[in-house]
Amino acid sequence: MDIKEAVKDQANYADIVRWFSAVKDPDPEQLVLLVDTISEMSDQIYEHYRALCDMLKNHLQRIRRICREKGCREAFPEDSMREQLAYVVSRACELRAVLPERYEELLGELNK
Repeated sequence: MDIKEAVKDQANYADIVRWFSAVKDPDPEQLVLLVDTISEMSDQIYEHYRALCDMLKNHLQRIRRICREKGCREAFPEDSMREQLAYVVSRACELRAVLPERYEELLGELNK
């Protein structure tokens, strides 16, 4: 499924949610796609919009936990991975998908 095209039609929202639900351990690129999809979705279809926001929040909580346990540099050794994750956290905060005050520390660690 081409998510970037599918998000343009609200009739595809249920399929988009199913697609992201099937991705159990997304890599940073998939998280970028998720946050960008959320930013493009109409929140008028709140059920689907909220489902994606909840998925994103759960993934970010997992990443925050991993960074606390191992350190972001060790857990995500490539600069590009940390840059993508920092983008995801920043966009998620801007979109109010997560509370910014809960992710400031993670964002700081990813940007080191």
